[in-house]
Amino acid sequence: MSNFRSKQFRGEVYTFEHLEPIKFNMPLNAASTLFVGLSVEFGCHCFTEAFDPDKHTPDYRYVHKNETRAFDLLRYQCSLQLPNIMTDLQRGLVYRADDSYTYVARIALSANDSSQPYSIFFSLKNIHNAKEPALKMFVKSAYLKPLVASKNAHSWRFTSLAGQVSGVFSAKDVKPKPVKKK
Repeated sequence: MSNFRSKQFRGEVYTFEHLEPIKFNMPLNAASTLFVGLSVEFGCHCFTEAFDPDKHTPDYRYVHKNETRAFDLLRYQCSLQLPNIMTDLQRGLVYRADDSYTYVARIALSANDSSQPYSIFFSLKNIHNAKEPALKMFVKSAYLKPLVASKNAHSWRFTSLAGQVSGVFSAKDVKPKPVKKK
């Protein structure tokens, strides 16, 4: 059973089993000797957009936890790839975006399409009472969009960020970026 109720839209029924919470152990180093437990949950913004009564007819309406949004078929189709993206995230580069993080994956909607930038916005928190190092990730939103980050935006490999947030790595364990010579 999904955390999200199904959506009937234009004669089709869309379900959200692919957005069930995911839990797995993620290696933090190449030798796979350090791990962190990662629990991933998804928000409805991964398959909806802001509801605009001037743009959307009532059949677009999707209500989740007292929030009224508009079902977005393109976001839904992209969201089908989120579970695989999450398990492959460890190799990715993430950027700080205010109080959360951004990761940009490259996805194709069909075998014939070229890949497009898919921005994923998430929070990452340490689970303090866990027996082993563990993190909770909440994917707030995801949609087709290139990375928008300031020139000086801080970036990390996801494994470095996960190691820092979980406390497995201390800040002194993380090597600073080399300074580019002019």
